[in-house]
Amino acid sequence: YGVPFRPYRHEVRDIVIALIAMTVAFALLFNTLLSIGGLIATFIAVLTGFLGHELMHREVARRLGYIAYFKAWWIGLLLALVTSIFHIIIALPGATIVGPKVWGYPSRRDELKIALAGPATNMVFAVVFLSLWLLLPGPFSFYADIIYATNAWLGFFNMLPLALPGIMLDGFRVFRRDVRVWVVAFIVSIALLIPSFIL
Repeated sequence: YGVPFRPYRHEVRDIVIALIAMTVAFALLFNTLLSIGGLIATFIAVLTGFLGHELMHREVARRLGYIAYFKAWWIGLLLALVTSIFHIIIALPGATIVGPKVWGYPSRRDELKIALAGPATNMVFAVVFLSLWLLLPGPFSFYADIIYATNAWLGFFNMLPLALPGIMLDGFRVFRRDVRVWVVAFIVSIALLIPSFIL
């Protein structure tokens, strides 16, 4: 469990398909499908925003002793591709499945750490690429903006304390375990989102 990436059966397949489908969907959304630089930036946005988010959930869970793996949601991937054609996107590529704890004792803080890991990853990437957006010249600034905005929006969205039938956002899991941690993380996510409106 200390190995950063030891895939379960079909996990690599799910990750590759999800990456390709989400890159195409976001390239349609950002109108970067026919631009090599734009397509690369879109791929990095998906790689950091979605895969980075899910694999950090997975890694934290495994280091805490849980069985955890990424599973693509085929209907969600198809929905992302279809909606992106209309310049909106409903992105539900899949999720990290967390199973039983196989070593150590379960703790109430475990869910908090696992849930916070994904949005926190988005926030870190948002800070990095916001800085690059402000510093890089020309088209590189535009590419950095795509990656920054994707991570900022995902960090904010996932910190919303929402729970619907079959879907429970990370923000709800954090909120129910520690309201103070949720408040701090939610404020940070809003602060990182603001530049996408005013700059």
